[in-house]
Amino acid sequence: MKGLLKAIVVLAAAGAVGAVLWRLFARARGNAGGEEAPAGEVGIDEIIGEGRLRTAASYLDEGNVYFNVGQYALAVERYTRALAETPGLPSALYNRATAHTHLGEYDEALADYDATIELTPADLDALNNRGLLRLYRSEPQEALADFERALELSPEDATVIVNRGVAQLETAANKAALDSFVKAARLAPEDASAHYGAAQAAAGLGKRKAALRHLQDALELEPSMAAEAAGDTKLASLDGDDEFMKLLRQTGEE
Repeated sequence: MKGLLKAIVVLAAAGAVGAVLWRLFARARGNAGGEEAPAGEVGIDEIIGEGRLRTAASYLDEGNVYFNVGQYALAVERYTRALAETPGLPSALYNRATAHTHLGEYDEALADYDATIELTPADLDALNNRGLLRLYRSEPQEALADFERALELSPEDATVIVNRGVAQLETAANKAALDSFVKAARLAPEDASAHYGAAQAAAGLGKRKAALRHLQDALELEPSMAAEAAGDTKLASLDGDDEFMKLLRQTGEE
């Protein structure tokens, strides 16, 4: 997806989704410097009057600077100032939501993503990120709805397809999850999470050979996943399996 910085964010929580890494679209938006607004997002000059453009835009730009160097609390403060000048500015809402997520402030992030989507319903990134937060809150059906809406906008986005697969796993829809992960792996063969998710789904279906094949593909791409695989309850059907243990042993020796 053009113009996006894709960051991997692991939302660690009890009952989290094994070793599949949830991907957050984490770009700082701002149109003050002439950047083209994403599809469905209203441009800053269409929302605020010319007399207030400089102030709101400057806070947004400052927030983006802090965001890009990892100073998320300062970024939140600047985005909040931009919104005080211009309530309902989609770029500031989206950016503040993403900064809140990096700070672990998930309720605040969810509220800002809700507001962003209300203003710009065709915002694929906000839909994806809200879906991730809903997964974190153990709301897989609601998360799945967000991912499905996002995929209506971009049917072959491998990142969103993986996230849909994670939500499907959490609803025990293993066959649908396997289809999602296999499709994602075909679209993005280098995506270890797609292969790992396929292993989880195949194991849940009792497809031992397929689970081992997908797991091998994942570990070849990302050997560090072996530690998660060793204790992953979604791979419990492979526990004690000779080939499974061989895969873990070989990965640990590399």
